[in-house]
Amino acid sequence: VLFNTADVAVVGKFSGSATALGAVGSTTILVSLFTGILIGISSGINVFVARFVGAKDDDKIKKTVDSSFIISVISGVLLFVICFFLAKPFLLLIKTKEAFLDGAVEYFRIYSIGLPGLAIFNFGNGVLSAVGDTKRPLIYLTAGGIINLGLNLFFVIVCGMDVEGVAIASIISQYVSAILITVRLLRVKDS
Repeated sequence: VLFNTADVAVVGKFSGSATALGAVGSTTILVSLFTGILIGISSGINVFVARFVGAKDDDKIKKTVDSSFIISVISGVLLFVICFFLAKPFLLLIKTKEAFLDGAVEYFRIYSIGLPGLAIFNFGNGVLSAVGDTKRPLIYLTAGGIINLGLNLFFVIVCGMDVEGVAIASIISQYVSAILITVRLLRVKDS
């Protein structure tokens, strides 16, 4: 959600287009909703993994992590498809102003491409937090946030993009966070 907030701030300050600002800002409630769904899934993953870690049941930990990864990826892809193809109906449902609608649809469709990455990051966050590692996910998310802000500025100021530039920056940032947490999970040798 903070990535979307950075997108709004950069597009508002540097794009010179009130329409672009309104377009990106119009998507905030939808971005929060679908991000919240993925965070909810990761909270469930966290509870199950922590439960089996506490019980020292390595077999159930492994099965839970494996199946949770699959569920997270499927959820991320499913949300991407839903958001990509239903962007305009969703934005009409929340009464997005006509002047902002085309830009909001463009932003939300591009942004939705990052939802599978966001799902993977939240999965990893749930698993690592369950075993007491809350520091690394925070570091990875912070790195993603810094990359997002830097790319927002680059795409908007240097490349002259607005809505599409900040959406692409968010996608890249989400996948960087997902890759960082996945690499960490692959390095863990226990259950």
